[in-house]
Amino acid sequence: MNTTGSASPRILHAPTALAVAGLLTAALLCAPAADAAGTSSTALVDPSTPAGVRPNGGSSHGTLVFSDEFTGTSLDSSKWSSVDALRRTGTYFDAYWKPSNVRVNPNPDSVNGGNLWISLSRPGEDQYATGEIEGRGKFDFTYGTVEWRAQMPPTDDHFGALWLMPTGGTGGVDGTARDGGEYDVIESTQKADAYGNTIHYDGYGADHKASSVNVSAPGLHSGYHTYAIEWKPAQIIYRYDGGVVHTINDPALISQVPMFPVISHEAAEWADGSIYDAPLDYRSNMYVDYIRVWQ
Repeated sequence: MNTTGSASPRILHAPTALAVAGLLTAALLCAPAADAAGTSSTALVDPSTPAGVRPNGGSSHGTLVFSDEFTGTSLDSSKWSSVDALRRTGTYFDAYWKPSNVRVNPNPDSVNGGNLWISLSRPGEDQYATGEIEGRGKFDFTYGTVEWRAQMPPTDDHFGALWLMPTGGTGGVDGTARDGGEYDVIESTQKADAYGNTIHYDGYGADHKASSVNVSAPGLHSGYHTYAIEWKPAQIIYRYDGGVVHTINDPALISQVPMFPVISHEAAEWADGSIYDAPLDYRSNMYVDYIRVWQ
C-alpha cells in the first residue's frame, strides 16, 4: 500500500472458483453480439436510457451497448457483482467493501433518488466499510466510450473511483499496458477540485509501473458531473463534463484486451482529510446517476 498520500493501485480480489469457471461463458453470453444486419445487440441496455442519447462532449463510438440508469429497487445482478472483502489494512483503521453498503434508491422524486448509493459505515472499532460493484464476467468489452454521471463523496479518508480493469488481470509483465492495465478514470482523493487519472500496469509488485496526471475539475465536490473514457486501438481520450482533460497517444499505454467497468467508494488513510470527521449518513455517500457504454 502506498502511504505517501498518493493513490495506490487497487488490487481486486480474485473471483470465486465458480466465477472463474463461468467467466468465459458469461463474457460470451453477455458481450454485445452482432445480428444479421451487423448491428450490436442491446440486451444490456437499460430500457430507461433515453433513446439516441450520446456522451457529453461526443464520441467516435455510435452504438449504445450497455447502460444502467439505477432506477430499479435493487442492483441489477445480470450486470453487476458487489464485492464482500477486506479492501486494505491500515495503521489506524481497516477498510472493507460490503454489499450492504450498496443500494439503489428507487424513488426518483427524492433527493438523489433513482440513483446508486454507496455509503460509508463503521462496522467495528477501527473498521470502516464502503462498497464496490463490477462488471467482471458480465460485461467485458474491447474498445468503446464509457460515461458515468456521479456525485463524489466528500474527501475525508474516503473517496469515489470510476475505473476499468482487464478481464485477465494486470499480472503480465511486458513493459506496457497493452496486455491489460488498471485504468483509473477518476480517484477523488483530494479536497481540492482536482483528481487523479492513472494507469497501473505490469502487476502490483516489483515490476509495477504507472502513468498518471492530475486533472483540474472545477466544481468537483459540488453536485453531479460526467466522467468519460473514449478507448480506441490507438488513442484514449478522457473527458470531464464533456471537456477533454487528458489524451493518450502512446501505444504502450493503450490496452488491447477486454476490460470491465468498476464503480467503487473507497476508504484509505492516504486520501486527504480524516475519516473520523466523516458523518456516517447520506452526507458521506457516493451517488451514481448512470453508466453508459457505446461502441
